[in-house]
Amino acid sequence: MKTIYECSRSKMVKWITAIFILFMVFGVLAEMYYVSKGMDVTGAIIVSAILLAVAFSCFFICPLYIISDDEGIGIRTLLQTIKVPYKDIDHIERIDEQTPLLGVTTIRLFGIGGVFGYIGLFRTKGYGTFRSYVTDTKKAFLIYRVKGLPIAISVSEPDEFMPYYLKGGAK
Repeated sequence: MKTIYECSRSKMVKWITAIFILFMVFGVLAEMYYVSKGMDVTGAIIVSAILLAVAFSCFFICPLYIISDDEGIGIRTLLQTIKVPYKDIDHIERIDEQTPLLGVTTIRLFGIGGVFGYIGLFRTKGYGTFRSYVTDTKKAFLIYRVKGLPIAISVSEPDEFMPYYLKGGAK
């Protein structure tokens, strides 16, 4: 049986995303203004292209929903579905608010820290290094794999996600 869990964004992620988009729009408008005043057009095009490439890359890799089926768990983004088969999962742990996954002591090694979610490679003292596809830190899970880095995900209804895993994917 295939079950789809939405990846809702927290208020903080929505605010960071809105501010990011506002700055991107402001940057492009500022470039257009300076070009109209006689600035070098080539430099303006390069800067605008970089700004738009950053915005689109963030948008294309953000998680849309989590798929749980008989084979495993999938993280669906606009570009691809990242699959984690049940045979590769050691266990799944719900992240509680006492030990936050993406808190003050978390270091972002590579990725996005709040625009459309927390996506990339992170390291924290309590959990070590992990891949993150989290859109709401209060509804997060950490998938420990047999081989490879753990993967952090979040779903809109965490109380529905864990029982499904325990029925279908537990060893």
